[in-house]
Amino acid sequence: MNAIRHFFFETAFGIAAVTFSDAPFRLKEVCLPRPTKTDILANMKRDRRGVETAHPMADRIAAMIADYFTGSRFSIPWDIMDTSDWTPSQAAVYRTVAQIPYGQVWSYGEVARLAGKPQAARFVGNCMAANPFPVFVPCHRVITSSGRLGGFGGGLDLKRKMLSLEGYPLDPAKS
Repeated sequence: MNAIRHFFFETAFGIAAVTFSDAPFRLKEVCLPRPTKTDILANMKRDRRGVETAHPMADRIAAMIADYFTGSRFSIPWDIMDTSDWTPSQAAVYRTVAQIPYGQVWSYGEVARLAGKPQAARFVGNCMAANPFPVFVPCHRVITSSGRLGGFGGGLDLKRKMLSLEGYPLDPAKS
């Protein structure tokens, strides 16, 4: 079995990390920016922590994420993302969220409907809370039907910053 490893890197929004296995390379998790490595480790899933090490593919993914936090866009690297533990329903939700255009938002209910689960807005929320690939599966673009931001694993301040970076017009009364 492949060992799990992690790689820290700097972004314009703080220190972030990715976790991966390396033979072959499979991205396991994207850890959103935090002020310190200790903060990231505290939020990193224990079974995905592993040893800190560099890897050329981890460096490539880190560069994509760091570039995102300066306003760049990217193609989602589905081919290296480990989605093997997703159920078909989770996969439908995550792939639907991945289609939300840069700078736009969809509601939990809208995502549920488009994923073929029209009565499953709460399930969508649970998927977003467990999303292993934030930024690539842009859960920060999912909001409540009333236009409120809802939750976000990186905190609402980071969600606001990410939406603002993308040019989404935040309503101060709802954010």
